[in-house]
Amino acid sequence: MDTAAGQAGTSFDAVVLVGGRGSRLGGVDKAALDLGGHPLVDASLNAARGARTLVVVGRTSAPLPSRAVLTQEEPAGSGPAAGFARGLTSITDPASWTLLLGCDVPGAGDAVRRLLNASAAGAVADVDGFVLTDADGRAQWMLGLYRTASVRVAVDASAATNLSMRALFTGLDLVLVRPAGPEWHDIDTWADHAAWTERLDPQRPA
Repeated sequence: MDTAAGQAGTSFDAVVLVGGRGSRLGGVDKAALDLGGHPLVDASLNAARGARTLVVVGRTSAPLPSRAVLTQEEPAGSGPAAGFARGLTSITDPASWTLLLGCDVPGAGDAVRRLLNASAAGAVADVDGFVLTDADGRAQWMLGLYRTASVRVAVDASAATNLSMRALFTGLDLVLVRPAGPEWHDIDTWADHAAWTERLDPQRPA
């Protein structure tokens, strides 16, 4: 699984969320779930390798980089918006941009490259961030590159506990970036896992 490190020259921090109940996978530790011989979270960690500061929010048994800042949303299990808020406040010397990734996106490397390329090509002085969409144009909030100052204000202005990601980002001027392929597909079910296993290794016997 490759990386988007240094792509487009954008300076960014990264917040990777590893929480979540994985209920449709039987309650497994989703970040540690094996995919092609690697923990699922590795794709997001590799995609964020170019980050100045890497924050991992939540608990997982998957091995994490030694440089990662580990933290937990408060209260635990209070949702991805609360996790993102906690991740932001854990960065002491913030970069101008913050990458937000879930732990369950095998195509994170391709997704991050598209976001960084969009930020390099767009009028970045006029927008608050770039968010990848699904094939139907719906924003995938946990595949986003956000202007740090803007999302810090959004977090300060909201009670992030149990807040939806859509509600957290209401009012921000965000550029929606269309995917080139399945890079936005996350893994929520065993059918998703099987589909990604086939994409990554089409010769593997079923």
